[in-house]
Amino acid sequence: MKTLTHIASWAVVFIMPALIFISEGNQRFEEALYRSLASLPFLMLLFYLCYFWLIDKLWFKKRYLFFVLVVVGLILCVSYSKYELFSYFALHKGKRHMPPFHAFVYFDFLSNLLPVVFSMAIRYAQRNFSLEIAQKEAQAHKLQADLTQLRYQLQPHFFFNALNNIYSLIEFDPQKAQQSVHSLSKLMRHFMQNSDQKQISLAEEVDFLQQYISLMQLRLTDKTTVQVDFPKQVPQLTIAPLLFISLVENAFKHGVSTTTTTTLSFSLRVEGDTIIFRSENTKIPTQESLYSSGIGIDNLKKRLTLLYPERHQYTIEEKEGKYIAQLTIDN
Repeated sequence: MKTLTHIASWAVVFIMPALIFISEGNQRFEEALYRSLASLPFLMLLFYLCYFWLIDKLWFKKRYLFFVLVVVGLILCVSYSKYELFSYFALHKGKRHMPPFHAFVYFDFLSNLLPVVFSMAIRYAQRNFSLEIAQKEAQAHKLQADLTQLRYQLQPHFFFNALNNIYSLIEFDPQKAQQSVHSLSKLMRHFMQNSDQKQISLAEEVDFLQQYISLMQLRLTDKTTVQVDFPKQVPQLTIAPLLFISLVENAFKHGVSTTTTTTLSFSLRVEGDTIIFRSENTKIPTQESLYSSGIGIDNLKKRLTLLYPERHQYTIEEKEGKYIAQLTIDN
């Protein structure tokens, strides 16, 4: 890409002086082409001095006056060298005398200024492109760091809740507690294998939710009913792992009572590339509003903002004695 840019620039720089010379009206095309060719090394000198040194050392460091003075000095030196060269060849070929030096510099100034302008345009474009790439890389690194931090935050929170449930079973039902430990080991395997993945299949995520719900059901009494409506044939979509687990955890944490009859309901449906997960649980009168705060929910909101900006919708509402949370994700 850089090579093509340089070739295109030099093609313009080579043609422009010839057009200028022809416009004088007293030059043949062959001589104009010859003068352009003879001027090319001088123009290249100006271009690469600016491109590799002057712009970085002076202009980008805001030493604008010094840069202008150096460039003007270089242009005068180049004009003088070209004037002497053209005078020599004109005299050698028996042609008419060259115009006065000040007139030559006046007409030659534009052609000498072109490589300076081109070098600045190219360096600015390259600099802006490099800055844009650096900014995107920094944003990507920050995004990855934030997501890693959120995953590490989610894991102990998840296992703390699970272990609390198992602990409550040990005293009155050791067999269920033993079964819970076995189920938890499967969930831990899922965490270890998939929590660091950017995307997993929706089928894997649904299977994980089903295992977790089965684990939580082991400690429930007859007072609580759990309804699950997941598709039997899960569409071949991918999703960021562990997005729905916080909603399921919250429902079990706030929607289970030993004295009140409650119902937990979880559903997942797919409409095209849109995934809709819904969690409902009976409102227990003694509890305050939920789904708006807490480690798990705060973690979920941050991850959604990072992973699905402007492609998700998270809503919570209280309706007919139930808390309803719905998360919609557009793949």
